[in-house]
Amino acid sequence: MVVEVGMLLDKSLIYYHDMLTKNGLTLTFACITHDLYYTKVSNFEGFSEKEIKDSCIRLRLSGGGINTPPLGDNAKRREEEQELIKQGYKKVFDTIKIDFQYKKPEWREYIQLQDIKDVGLLVYWANNKFNDLLEEEQRIALLDELNSYGFSFKHSDLGLDKLRTLYYGKNMFSKNQNA
Repeated sequence: MVVEVGMLLDKSLIYYHDMLTKNGLTLTFACITHDLYYTKVSNFEGFSEKEIKDSCIRLRLSGGGINTPPLGDNAKRREEEQELIKQGYKKVFDTIKIDFQYKKPEWREYIQLQDIKDVGLLVYWANNKFNDLLEEEQRIALLDELNSYGFSFKHSDLGLDKLRTLYYGKNMFSKNQNA
């Protein structure tokens, strides 16, 4: 299983931007993303973050940031929504986030800062170089790597599950935002 950590942050976006750039990362991409999640599942009680995500069809509209065009016309997405509704799907989540992606030139992966409406500011990180490790070892390696860029997470800290948080209306945590 590939581990992704999504850690809730307690300082301002500019604080973390400055911290990452001072530690050699470059902001390479930023955009606004509007996601609509549709499902036929009537109840997500007891579901993991991944189980909720896998139970949904996500319609995404992105843009309006650096290196991206404006969000544009919603006409195609409205057509897709109507088709899903005809097929018996219902909208369960409507999320808007501002996504900032940081990296070093030699990296394929990005450290993402996401300011998610009704959830908060989170840092997301997954790194393929850790995929061969056991799940808990991956999580610790990811947290240690984030800490090397100025964060201060403890190995016991849990990440925030976005969809579970929206579903339950309160912060929901787990060890892997990809599980």
